[in-house]
Amino acid sequence: MRVAIVYRLDTPGGVQSCVISLIRGLNRNGIVPDILWDVEPKSSLLQGEGIQANYRRLRFLAPSRLIDRIPYTLRYLAWITNVIDGDRLRGNYDFFYIFYNGFLLGSDVPHVRYMPGPPLLPQLQNFSRGLRGMPYRTLRWSYRIFWKRIFPAYEFHRNGNYVTISQFTAAMFKETYGVDLPVISPPIDLGGRRFTFDDLPQRDTLTFFSRIVDYKRPEVVLELAGTYRKLRFVIMGGVTPHRRPYFEVLQRHASEMNLENVIFLDNPSNQRVKDELARTRFYIFPAYNEHFGMTTAEAIASGAIPFVHDSGGQREIVCDPRLRFQDAEFHEKFAALKELSDAELNEVRKKLFDHIQEYSEEVYLMKMLAYLKP
Repeated sequence: MRVAIVYRLDTPGGVQSCVISLIRGLNRNGIVPDILWDVEPKSSLLQGEGIQANYRRLRFLAPSRLIDRIPYTLRYLAWITNVIDGDRLRGNYDFFYIFYNGFLLGSDVPHVRYMPGPPLLPQLQNFSRGLRGMPYRTLRWSYRIFWKRIFPAYEFHRNGNYVTISQFTAAMFKETYGVDLPVISPPIDLGGRRFTFDDLPQRDTLTFFSRIVDYKRPEVVLELAGTYRKLRFVIMGGVTPHRRPYFEVLQRHASEMNLENVIFLDNPSNQRVKDELARTRFYIFPAYNEHFGMTTAEAIASGAIPFVHDSGGQREIVCDPRLRFQDAEFHEKFAALKELSDAELNEVRKKLFDHIQEYSEEVYLMKMLAYLKP
């Protein structure tokens, strides 16, 4: 079959991991897909993952690498204009996997849209009422009044064949559009991890692991590091060039707080990530309303105890309420968690480890590849 995947493969993140797993599954079935984007996939990434994919250039009005460099709010405005008419490619492919909502395709063309979040300006729904929220409110208003009909990049295309990433996002679609979308959770790499149920006494680290961006709130981990200065903390994850200033601000903030117990790891190798997670006793993830949270499941697969914000898709992954917090109870609940015995924590680990098996790559591929059948 001739299969196209609409997404970029040059920026680390959860959606990229979904695309990589999909390519691996297609390759196993003898299919080498085309990647459609305006940036060629990194050859080192493909080789490192042991996967094969071809490349076909899409031409956006605004190059995606240029958009990466502009301020966060304006980036949404730039992506509005980057709507692509995919119908002109309908004769070139038997099936499209679409991970970008601005790629428009007729309902009669075989495809599936994988949505990691709600389509209508998801980051702009909860904005400040004061002056701070003015740019966001203005952007949302301008989109709805001027751009929506011409460039429907953030619209729910009712004739599209959608799946979504979590029960949390599915509920958003249900509430907003009255539709029941199937959920296909992202694939978690459950293999190659050092994890035994008698290793808790050797685990000495508290870890934040995700893309290091402001809305993931890694600065909350610095607050905890200031309280527990004898414990080892690691903040690690992907840092793209346009996110480098925020990463450096975070480092300066730790220095100003004299946090010698915090280690920063930007763009660590897969092996370094696994090594650090193998040392991690508690995994801290403060992001609010994360649509799913793949790194939380990866930490659980490595034997870490998650401590996450009580919102979004994290509730689906972390089913024990003792391991979830609201901001006002962050320090109190962590202190209680820290006092649990190794025996109690191991019971928690066993239940969580069993639970995340439903997020394995095999389950993800079984569901995604089923759409290729006639």
